[in-house]
Amino acid sequence: MARAPNYLAWQFEMVRPFVGAHVLEVGSGIGNFTRRLASSASHVTALEPNRYCFDRLTAETRELTNVTRLNLTVEEFHQMPHRTSVDTVVCINVLEHIQDDAAVVREFRSLIAPDGRLVLQIPAMPVAFGEIDRRLGHFRRYTKRSIRRLFSTTGWKSVHLRYFNTVGLLGWLWNTKVLVKTAQSDQQIRIFDRLVVPVLSRVEGVLHPPFGQCLVAVAVPDA
Repeated sequence: MARAPNYLAWQFEMVRPFVGAHVLEVGSGIGNFTRRLASSASHVTALEPNRYCFDRLTAETRELTNVTRLNLTVEEFHQMPHRTSVDTVVCINVLEHIQDDAAVVREFRSLIAPDGRLVLQIPAMPVAFGEIDRRLGHFRRYTKRSIRRLFSTTGWKSVHLRYFNTVGLLGWLWNTKVLVKTAQSDQQIRIFDRLVVPVLSRVEGVLHPPFGQCLVAVAVPDA
């Protein structure tokens, strides 16, 4: 996805309105979104447990003075005696990689201020789940109903749910169900990013689709 700058920008625009001042980014990877988060927030604490990705993240964001990078899991961060206070937990394309997603979402609830929010971006439509997902380390894809149920059992209340990227979903279905591919195509990604995303993002900015490849889910603590 680092080779798809238009798509990354679109993904970030979908979550940007919900980014607060003090952000905890869980699973920062190589920093594709960290720099963007830092442009909106006063401070970003970026957690990345994988050492290789953490080194890439550090190189990518080294000059950003409002970013703290930690080579930790969210559980290890929770155990820090003087951890940074956060008003927004952001988790982009990470939750689907976690087998016990409920345990992690419950952990998020214990980290955040009472008036804070959780911002997720996750793959959508279980019907599209296939070998590409498995090889990427995905355990599941989500629907609005399934994420509402997850929130309701982990101390959260959903306040915003939106699908996006209809064309990407159709392409994913074609690759996984018809061609039975096991990996994404770099050429497909480049064509999609250059030719489709600039138009599709404008269309879906006006017409909110009833399905899509991705789901943005925002929740607040349930009192």
